Parts: sequence; structure tokens; C-alpha cells
Amino acid sequence: MSRRPAPNKKELAEMKVLSDLGHSPTAIARKIGKSHHTVIKYLNYHEIYDDPEVKRLIEQIRAKELEDLFMIGAKARKRIHELLDEGKTKMIETVACMDRSFQQRRLVEDLSTDNIDIKGTVTSLREKLRLIDDAIAKKNNEEEEKGEIGHE
Repeated sequence: MSRRPAPNKKELAEMKVLSDLGHSPTAIARKIGKSHHTVIKYLNYHEIYDDPEVKRLIEQIRAKELEDLFMIGAKARKRIHELLDEGKTKMIETVACMDRSFQQRRLVEDLSTDNIDIKGTVTSLREKLRLIDDAIAKKNNEEEEKGEIGHE
């Protein structure tokens, strides 16, 4: 059985960022082509991540991930608006996508999601859902009125 080479600095940086994003060691191993045990081993060697080159690579990868996550969040918000305008809301899937990108973005930015005011978030989401329901009802009423006018 041949041994795989130790991870290079770029792979170490990828391991760290993916781990910070909440990916499992198995998922990280699959992505970078190393074994699950190798990923666990190197994630536990904290001093490796003090290397200036590895730190620089981590910051580069983090910046790219942040850019991607901002883009995903923007696309999810845009899609919510499109679905509302079309009257074809699949809100759970779209909000879940947007929420996941937000959570991952906070992790990459080194901001814990633990300090989010859950009660305030739930209240805010309820208010947003109420507004969405109102918008859908209004649109349905307008369509019904158009239908009634056409039948007079």
C-alpha cells in the first residue's frame, strides 16, 4: 500500500478554511484528495497554521470564500424577489440557501453565529413571512378582481 504525500501548504490552508466553514474531515478529505485520518491529524497540529505562508494562503482562500458566499446570498435574495413577483414562492428552499450562506460567511469572517439574537431573528422572520403572505394575498386579490372585471 503506497502512502500519500503529506499535504502541501495550499492543502493545509484549504483544510483550515473548510474546517472553519463547518465541513467534516471526511468532506474535506474528499475535496482535497487526502485521507480522512490525514485531515484530522493536520487539523490538530495548530502550530502548522502559524507559518506565514500558510497564514497568507488561508487569508486568500477565506477572501475567495467570502466573495462566493456574498454572491450566493445576493442570488438567493434576488431569487426570493423573482419568486414573489411570479407568485411561485418556494420560500423554504430559498431562505434556507440564503441562511446557510449567511452562517458560513459569519464563520469565515471569524464571527460566531452563537451571538445572534435568536428571539429577534425569529420575530424578524415571522414579520417577513407575514409581509410575504400579505403580498401574495394582495396579488391573488388583484388577479381575482381582474378576472371578475373581465366577466362583467
